[in-house]
Amino acid sequence: MSNRDQEQLREALFELNRSREREAMLLKENAAILDAISSITGSANKEQIFQELRKVLSLYIDFDEFLVLSKTKTQNSYTCLLTTNPKLSAIQWYDGPKFSRVLDGETIVLFDATRIGEIKTLNLCVEPKIRSALLVGVCSELSDAVILLLGNKAGQFSLNTKETLTRFRPLLERAVFDIEHKEQLTRLVQQRTIELELAKKKAIEANEAKSKFLAMMSHEFRTPLNSVLGYIDVLSNQLNCAESQQILAQMTTSAEMLLALIGDILEVTQIERGKFPLNRRWINLEKAINNSLAYHQSLAENKGLDFSAHVDTDNSHDVFMDSSRLSQIIFNIVGNAVKFTDSGKIDMRSWLERDVMVINVRDTGIGIAQCNIEKLFTPFVQADSSITRKFGGSGLGLSITKHIVEQMGGEIELSSKVNEGTSVTIRIPLQTRRADNLVTTNPHKHVIANGKHVLVVEDTKTNQVVAKLILENNGFKVSTLDNGALAVDYMKKTAEKVDVVLMDLSMPVMDGITATKKIREFNQHTPIVALTAHAASTDRNQCLTCGMDEFVCKPIRQKEILSVIDNILDENKSSQEYLEH
Repeated sequence: MSNRDQEQLREALFELNRSREREAMLLKENAAILDAISSITGSANKEQIFQELRKVLSLYIDFDEFLVLSKTKTQNSYTCLLTTNPKLSAIQWYDGPKFSRVLDGETIVLFDATRIGEIKTLNLCVEPKIRSALLVGVCSELSDAVILLLGNKAGQFSLNTKETLTRFRPLLERAVFDIEHKEQLTRLVQQRTIELELAKKKAIEANEAKSKFLAMMSHEFRTPLNSVLGYIDVLSNQLNCAESQQILAQMTTSAEMLLALIGDILEVTQIERGKFPLNRRWINLEKAINNSLAYHQSLAENKGLDFSAHVDTDNSHDVFMDSSRLSQIIFNIVGNAVKFTDSGKIDMRSWLERDVMVINVRDTGIGIAQCNIEKLFTPFVQADSSITRKFGGSGLGLSITKHIVEQMGGEIELSSKVNEGTSVTIRIPLQTRRADNLVTTNPHKHVIANGKHVLVVEDTKTNQVVAKLILENNGFKVSTLDNGALAVDYMKKTAEKVDVVLMDLSMPVMDGITATKKIREFNQHTPIVALTAHAASTDRNQCLTCGMDEFVCKPIRQKEILSVIDNILDENKSSQEYLEH
């Protein structure tokens, strides 16, 4: 073989080795691109995509800073979407011929980038200075992106580097598309979150407005009802005619039904606002249940129904329970049985299963279709709207009962058949203790009014008259004032002559809370009783916090108001006797 042939063979072998090295390098690059695409696909956000892109490019290209610029089709300038240097993120890049070229598919290398205005601006922000740049562009449906690799040395990027970046274009396109997609999702989630927060805020405001409206309506209804029931109490003491007493009894029943309905409305507002407290104490279970049955047992007998009640509890033990809520449960369940039963019988039974109280009420009333049973526990909903017209009611009783039972840790079940009747079973867990562990107190002794002076502060004239009649008929001396400001002045001048103050809350000029605070600045001993149509527990706490001694909810009943005054006068008397000794 001649020397010429040997030389050609060596050149061929050299080219073959170069081709194999190039092929191996390309295979390695392709593998890196595929791995990067796989990682990018699993990235949770644009930052992870950017870091993955940076990592793979740095294996093949030496750069110092890495930026992704982006703009929508309608914008004239680019903003920095992602960068390795936070100092570069605030710079705006204006569209120019080089950006247009890279978006058309060209890859551009700038051996000396300091002549470009944007690079000059960059160099004001970073050290060391940027000297060279490598640019590639990606066009998507909604936006344009320019990717910049920046170097601190002149000539840091070569034509080979340019070819390498060109080969990575598929990866860059995939990364930009994924970044754009995640940006869209992020913006969509942010927008949706803002919309949901706004909708939630509006719903809360609407619910608060509704609750305030219902509470206000409860107050407005109770005010005139106070006069009605007050006058009934006064007339009941004055009229001895049996027919008159019967009429007054019917009026009382109707007014109390209206009062119960108003109370239900207020209960629903408290439930919806999450303000539904339990006031547990040790009680005799059998006595509490029997007392709660008396009213509806009388109604059932007047309708000609066979009403039977069997309470099988352990009288040697007391239970820890909210007696008023227990009465409310029985009032609603037995009340429904009486209301929806025209003939037949009502059977109420209660017993203990270990530490669980069971109440079951069965009736032979109109019954409920199976498909309507779930509706009964929704506020303001009845199984059949026509029932409201025939039987009356708001559809609140069972909803309230369910909330009370569940707050007590219990459960309620209802089964029914149309025209056959309904059965309601309630189970509530109990804490018990032996009754003889209780410390008993002496029964309350009635305090004789004996000319005690009561100051009634009330802006409604009819309510002033009712309170005055009730108290004067029971031996009290009564003075009336129209607002809190007058009460403050009156107490400053004649506090020693006032034994008890009955203070309304909502009044013109000065409300009862403000008036009480001002009175307490110079008078700490005269009892002040809140006399109000506001019946929420928060109202009671507010009254007691500001310095009032008791809380009486309108409508005022003769028995209740006299009992409260007697208790207060009795406590004051005991305190004075203790101080004297």
